[in-house]
Amino acid sequence: MSGLVGWIDFARDLERQRPTVITMTATLAQRGPDAEAVWVSRHAALGYRTLAIDEPAEAQPFVVNLGDRAVAGAVTGWPTGLDTLRAKLRPVEGAGIDTAGTAELFVRAYLRWGTTFVPELTGTFAIALWDGRTDELVLVRDHLGGQPIYYVETPTGLVFGSERKALLAHPEVHPRVDAAGLREAISQALPHGGIFGGFGRVGAAEIARFDRSGWRRERYWKFTTEPHTDDYETTVATVRDMLATSVRQNLADDPSRMLVMLSGGIDSSSVAALAAEELRRRGTGPLRTFTIDFARSEFQADVMRSTNDTPFAQQVAERIGSRHTLVELETNDILDPVVRLGMLRSKDFPTRQYDMDTAQYLTVHRAAEQGCKVVFAGYGGDKYFQGATWYTHRDLVESGTFPWIALARKHGSRHGFGTGLLNAGTLAALDLPTYYADEYATAVGEVEFLPEEDPWQRKMRTIAYLMNTRFSIDAGSYAAAGLQLRSPINYHRLVQYAYNIPNAMHNTGDIEKAVLRQAVADLLPESVLRRHRSASPVSNNADYPAGLQREIAAIVADPQAPVRELIDLDRAADLAGDLPRLAKDRMARADVELTIQLNQWLDHYRVRLAL
Repeated sequence: MSGLVGWIDFARDLERQRPTVITMTATLAQRGPDAEAVWVSRHAALGYRTLAIDEPAEAQPFVVNLGDRAVAGAVTGWPTGLDTLRAKLRPVEGAGIDTAGTAELFVRAYLRWGTTFVPELTGTFAIALWDGRTDELVLVRDHLGGQPIYYVETPTGLVFGSERKALLAHPEVHPRVDAAGLREAISQALPHGGIFGGFGRVGAAEIARFDRSGWRRERYWKFTTEPHTDDYETTVATVRDMLATSVRQNLADDPSRMLVMLSGGIDSSSVAALAAEELRRRGTGPLRTFTIDFARSEFQADVMRSTNDTPFAQQVAERIGSRHTLVELETNDILDPVVRLGMLRSKDFPTRQYDMDTAQYLTVHRAAEQGCKVVFAGYGGDKYFQGATWYTHRDLVESGTFPWIALARKHGSRHGFGTGLLNAGTLAALDLPTYYADEYATAVGEVEFLPEEDPWQRKMRTIAYLMNTRFSIDAGSYAAAGLQLRSPINYHRLVQYAYNIPNAMHNTGDIEKAVLRQAVADLLPESVLRRHRSASPVSNNADYPAGLQREIAAIVADPQAPVRELIDLDRAADLAGDLPRLAKDRMARADVELTIQLNQWLDHYRVRLAL
């Protein structure tokens, strides 16, 4: 992913603080394992860790010295559509701009036009620019917020970075978590912000400026509600063209350094098929594909999983001619305490779907071991093409709250998945019902409707808006493996178009994501085109609930376990003694998983709770 950090201080001379900047930068070594650089001036410092995808790797931060002042910049992610920007700069910068790296390109564009070049960019990126002429910091995120930037104000300035852990390495920043932060950490699938006290996050499609007078912010893009006038055939063709364009722009120059995470679902299969087609056109390849499964674990259908990924992924791999690898994980792999800590540090906060997320974490590490640098994935299909469970269940659509919260309640989890062991005091401090209601009201208040939309169409647009704006993609496990995640479906022009496709068109033929399926129908097996959505695999081996039982029992027995003040110890003890329930009840399992993760987070990060 690469990673950036920075420190702005209007009172100190930061040229004397280089060791602190180096320490902060080092926390992002996993994001950028190939190189490190630090630039320090009197009032600003930037640090950068490089993930070298193409050779030679670009040196960042890039700095232009203007007398006794400097303009410096650093970029993470993978911005695309740079040829147009180079063409605009060529008459003023000369032919040398054709070989300039991304950071240099953006710094020189900024010197010419300020931030007006940003809205024309595509892809996933985060930009940090220090303008020493005005002592102003400029932070920018891409349209859909694929690359994060966190920040915290200090008494005399600001520290910022790609991950929260980089900020926590600063001596003036402390891991304090209040009720609002804990709500963010454990609430189900709402946007995760700073979490730690005083932490903020630059918003998606936001240009945020910070100087001695504070913040100035502007949004340069947002979802807009527009009539969809294309017929079905034109809609399908447009989606195909846009997705193919995004795949083409995101492909790595060296296909041997990239792979596609292939589940055999329509999202990842679409990306894999289009990538393989483009590599054949270029005469390079073949494409590499990876699929996750568990050894010694029989597939069991449940509310989230209808079919096993492996056979469908193999059919796709055969059809597109990829070099396919089935990564079979052992159940005990995800119970390894070293893996558990690595998973926690990849996010800097607990995960409620530990087994699913850790299976992905382990798989992408296997990819990194084989020399991969770039991972393609199909993230976004459920969000943008109306494939998630709640799009097709009327009771969830009409629940009056976030449909994923309604789904949790439907299956007995009143406050969201994983929260069943929280004690009465914690629940009172968090007041999750009010939190969900307030957040839901705020989100719904942002939705714009067309005058001709009937009540049901308005409900479906609301669900689409909630998914598009409140359901974020966390690439932490990829970054932790030194890999860059690229998800071509997350292309703002494509998702804006998909947002206005009517629900009835999305469900043509009585199957979810019908438009996306038809857009790649010529590239995939019929079985995959008709396969309904199925969530990522989990282990059904008896070792997993037995491992959870041991860990929750250890917490109940440990008087020093920090999570004890948050949980109902009697209920936790009951679960620790009920292995059959942990084996069968996914809600109970989620409660234990979150409790274990919370305990490790509070301990390892030395979190000071202030509820």
